[in-house]
Amino acid sequence: MSNQNRVAVIGAGISGLCTAYWLQKNGFEVQVFEQSAHAGGVIVSKQTDGFLLDLGPNSTLETSEVLSELVEELNLGSQKVYANEASSKRYIVKNGKLTPIPMSLLSFLKTPLFSWPAKLRLLQEPFRKPTLGDDISLADFVQHRLGREFLDYAINPFVAGVYAGDPRSLSTAAGFPKLYALEKNYGSLIRGAILGARERKKRKEVAKDRAKMFSFRNGMQTFTDALKERINTIEYHTTARRLQKKDGQFELEIEGTEGKKTLEFNQVVCCVPTFALAPLLTDIDPQQAEPIAAVHYPSVAVVYTAFKEADIQRELDGFGFLIPEVEKRDILGSIWSSVLFPNRAPEGCVAFTSFVGGTRQPENARLPDDELEALVVRELRSLVGISGGPVFVRIKKWERAIPQYKVGYKKIQAIFDKLEAQHTGLYFAGNYRRGISVGDSVLSAHEAVEKILGR
Repeated sequence: MSNQNRVAVIGAGISGLCTAYWLQKNGFEVQVFEQSAHAGGVIVSKQTDGFLLDLGPNSTLETSEVLSELVEELNLGSQKVYANEASSKRYIVKNGKLTPIPMSLLSFLKTPLFSWPAKLRLLQEPFRKPTLGDDISLADFVQHRLGREFLDYAINPFVAGVYAGDPRSLSTAAGFPKLYALEKNYGSLIRGAILGARERKKRKEVAKDRAKMFSFRNGMQTFTDALKERINTIEYHTTARRLQKKDGQFELEIEGTEGKKTLEFNQVVCCVPTFALAPLLTDIDPQQAEPIAAVHYPSVAVVYTAFKEADIQRELDGFGFLIPEVEKRDILGSIWSSVLFPNRAPEGCVAFTSFVGGTRQPENARLPDDELEALVVRELRSLVGISGGPVFVRIKKWERAIPQYKVGYKKIQAIFDKLEAQHTGLYFAGNYRRGISVGDSVLSAHEAVEKILGR
């Protein structure tokens, strides 16, 4: 096969796997290079002692036809499981107690989560002037439009749960483009939510707050394993060391179990995190490599704990809870895993997946395992009410977990557009490109493939 059809995919995370799968399907000769022994990146599912745990993403949302069609194409439709209806109920910690997030106008009016001045402040949102500038922190944006209480007890815990980040540093335009667009296009979040819903319905799009959440019977790794099985060539324990372009071709130096070698490709798709990507770009464009290397990834520890159901002193009737920074607790939040999806714990047991660290408390994520376990159990006992000790514990530490779309990140995103425009055949896909979710990573790969196919 000619070099015109030879493509290197660097990284076998979800974006790399999707890229390789679609290119191979379209007749390209694809070689995937993965530094570790695992395909799927941060998507890791484990089954042990009757427990099923996800140590990375625990679910995704049906927000795009691309994702839904891919799941069906991989013959995974029968393995897909939707979140329990009870999981629509979610809690925020306020004054040390779990308080349900209001899901209707009546519950909003009754909720103790926000004071009456804060509720009345919300009614003023459609009449507030637009924020100034093309980039503003999410904290400044929300405080201007909705007030401080909504920032503290809605947005701050949400951002900790999704990004493990801080709304004071995250960019509204880059990290929350749809929220930013509501103000830009409609002048108001409330007005935009109403009118935008009508437009999405016409386009057959599903908003994330309305999309159905799903996983698979054997965990999220089912998805990446199915992709892996359909890709002909994945070289594990292989690190991409250097990338150069000569005479219209890319020379990729790799180092694996058999030492170093240089291979030639017509096209290269980079699907590794920015801290691994930046060194590869030093020969391509050293000036652009520096800001890419500076993208921050906070440390996060995922602590999976299980208890006897009889030791739980309250009904587990929801998705779980998130903790605002102002509450000064030692974890970011916890998902009630055995409530969310079926067969996550043996009969008589309940399971929690708790998150520690992030931008808020990175030092907590690096604690020794025994201290991490004690910290999480202490918080769960205090907030949920648990009388006994855990019957099962697993801990996974991600030293660099999630890219932070900080104020100014639009410039980082523009760098990738510029590099693709200036270096024909070079493409980028991953959770640093258009969003951090599993669904966004799949769409990022799809966009790269569509560019290669000239669509």
